Amino acid sequence: MATPTIRWATRNDIDPVSSLLEEYHRQEGLRGHSKERVRAVLEDLFELPLRGRVLVGEDEQGIVSYALVVRRPSFELASDVAVIDEIFVKGRAREQGLGRRMINFVEEWAQTEGLPAMTLEVSIANVNAREFYRSVGFAKVDREIYARSISGPR
Repeated sequence: MATPTIRWATRNDIDPVSSLLEEYHRQEGLRGHSKERVRAVLEDLFELPLRGRVLVGEDEQGIVSYALVVRRPSFELASDVAVIDEIFVKGRAREQGLGRRMINFVEEWAQTEGLPAMTLEVSIANVNAREFYRSVGFAKVDREIYARSISGPR
């Protein structure tokens, strides 16, 4: 198997990225969204690249990985920061350094954009991912993330 190439996705990649996104969400037990909603969110990133970008890894058989990279303002750092919202490498492409290469790609992009930090979230239960992120230089910060669903007026 040839080493996958890494590149920014184009609109032509929406369908294969959507399929991988669905696979990742199933694997992680995340709430799925309709194909139409996923497509709309991805198309939005292509319309507004300052909000974020989609990175893909591709081998001779097609797209085998993706990362959703968004920009988020941080008043603490007085700058935007890069956020890896999701990163997924399909089973057959794992253990080849692709995830590490994708994170390095995002870091290089963030540097060219003048972004001072890169963040991500990981489930406490996902021990393998936590170990991987530590191995590529991420460190746990002294913060907790809280979320609240918004279903209508309160």
